[in-house]
Amino acid sequence: MPASAAGKPIPYIDEAKCQACRRCPVISACCGRAVLRLERDELPFIDAASCDGCYACIPACPYEAIVLDGKNES
Repeated sequence: MPASAAGKPIPYIDEAKCQACRRCPVISACCGRAVLRLERDELPFIDAASCDGCYACIPACPYEAIVLDGKNES
């Protein structure tokens, strides 16, 4: 699993759980602006180079679609 600049594992977006919210709360929760979406109707993704490992994205997702190496999967 890739590591952030702080040496922490980088979370990823579980495509099966992600609902591609029109106003994705995960994008606004990310302090490092690492959660991006190229098109409004596409799923967001996490840019590993920008992720600082704060993990603010994990609790921000109402669908629990942000996963950290299986540790927060149901």
